[in-house]
Amino acid sequence: MKCIIITSLFFIFLFPVENKPLIPDAISSETVINVKLNNGEKWQADEATTEHIKNLQALCKQQLSEKTIDDELLREELTREVDLLNRNTQMTGDARAQLHNYQLGIRNRINTISQDRESVQWLTDYLQRYFDYFE
Repeated sequence: MKCIIITSLFFIFLFPVENKPLIPDAISSETVINVKLNNGEKWQADEATTEHIKNLQALCKQQLSEKTIDDELLREELTREVDLLNRNTQMTGDARAQLHNYQLGIRNRINTISQDRESVQWLTDYLQRYFDYFE
């Protein structure tokens, strides 16, 4: 028994376990969001919440139609719209908690927007996923 303990300690000191902190990949939505359905069904969203999501989509679509992306202006407009969404939503309980989870993904993507069209398209695709979770 002592031999097993001594051997184990030897290996622990010889090959220490390196605890690296997990750094989420900013591009992977799975590391940012974990939205769950309501027992397999979509959550009921109020009209104001859905309208703000559509406004976010329109802002992205408008920027994608431009020759160049004004990333600073777009981030500002999107942030303002998400803040309005938070202020105006009437969702409560578990539905509101899942909306919050969904918004984390929106905010993370807003923060990564650059003049690169792919970053705006990435947010646009994510905004479309709203309709996978809410109705």
